[in-house]
Amino acid sequence: MTEKRVSVIIPCYNELGNIEQLVGRLDSVAGELKTVHLDYLFMDDNSTDGTFELIRKLSQTNKRIKAIRLSRNFGSHIAISAGIENSACYDAGIVLPSDLQEPPELIPELIKKWEEGNEVVLTIRERRAQSAMGKFFSMTFYKIFIRSSGLKNYPKEGPAAYFLLDKKVCSQWNKFKEGNRNIIGLISWMGFKQTSVYYKQNERSYGKSTWSFMKLLKSAIDTFVSFSYAPIRFITYLGLVISLLGFLYAISLIINKIFFNIGPEGWPSIMVLILVLGGIQLITLGVLGEYIWRGADESRQRPLYLISEKINIEGEE
Repeated sequence: MTEKRVSVIIPCYNELGNIEQLVGRLDSVAGELKTVHLDYLFMDDNSTDGTFELIRKLSQTNKRIKAIRLSRNFGSHIAISAGIENSACYDAGIVLPSDLQEPPELIPELIKKWEEGNEVVLTIRERRAQSAMGKFFSMTFYKIFIRSSGLKNYPKEGPAAYFLLDKKVCSQWNKFKEGNRNIIGLISWMGFKQTSVYYKQNERSYGKSTWSFMKLLKSAIDTFVSFSYAPIRFITYLGLVISLLGFLYAISLIINKIFFNIGPEGWPSIMVLILVLGGIQLITLGVLGEYIWRGADESRQRPLYLISEKINIEGEE
């Protein structure tokens, strides 16, 4: 039987304390696989703490280790995309975060589901290493997004950035050109035969997540703008409702003036009305601005990423 080759794509940014342990656990997993050969492709998003230097050192004695260093910090979704594009020659690619919150020991289960004929194998967290408030916002976001996007195969529990893609999926990845992207959203949009594996997420043992509130907010906005017209449709409906209410209010003023000789109640009501309408107009402009800005950003057609260095990869720069 011909040995299948699978690339484990590992996006990393300032994960110096996790890399050595991660490689050790991956080596243990690779030793258990009899019909699959694993390579580890580290996608360094221009780390500043010595992560890439450690990867270089480990690669000198471990030929499974390959690495690509991006020219600057492009963000995790772009780093993952670059890893998928550079793994198209493999039979499959597995994206695995480098923070050890997702267990590498789950890889054999992902491969088993793939060998059963599935082309995409997502992972779902039965237990999240999040605060109660974080879990609430995450679940609320996923419910709203699924209902408004039309991506019916998007897991309602919210998938993790830990998944397997068959070669036919990886080979199509370079057709996506948008810079503001959501990886799981793109996978759901592509279709293919999908299944899921459940697991319990671990607590982070080293470092802290770089996903600040503002980054999470940007990711949420990018996701909605990329896959849903709901914000535009919402402000359209809101405008119709406000116009109707304004029309009814105007009729009531006319009736009160003609039949009861009662005029407007004064400046307070007018000021409240102006402030409310002004706020709604600003929100509307903001929503339109998000769509327009992304359209302008994509029209520049800049490359998604630039590579500054490669390790153990043909055509090293």
